[in-house]
Amino acid sequence: MKQKGFNLIELMIVLVIIGILAGVAIPAYQDNVMRSSRGDGMTILLDIMRAQENFFANEFTYTTDLTDLNYNASQSSASGKYIITAGTCGGDPLTQCVSLTATAQQGQTTDGNLTLDSRGNRTHNGNTGWPK
Repeated sequence: MKQKGFNLIELMIVLVIIGILAGVAIPAYQDNVMRSSRGDGMTILLDIMRAQENFFANEFTYTTDLTDLNYNASQSSASGKYIITAGTCGGDPLTQCVSLTATAQQGQTTDGNLTLDSRGNRTHNGNTGWPK
């Protein structure tokens, strides 16, 4: 008499295959989500720097108060994974340079912070340049 259905070995093989696929797919998905959120942080930094340059053209100085640029005092990125702050570039006065920092929040903290200054210098997690 022929049996119908699956035996325990076949079921275990299917579960192992599903586990291997999940072990590969989930980290790849999380990496894509992190890169997408990083792009969101880069976008808001570029938008605020554009506003800083407009402010500089009219006032001959930059500002550390984002409300002067029609942003919230603690402006966040669209995804909420970065909080943007403005400060001086090292010891330079605001009439010469401003630095914007996107501080990572929530699950983005493992990816690190982004910075952009008015001289065009970009860093990601302390390294020069922004990743692609």
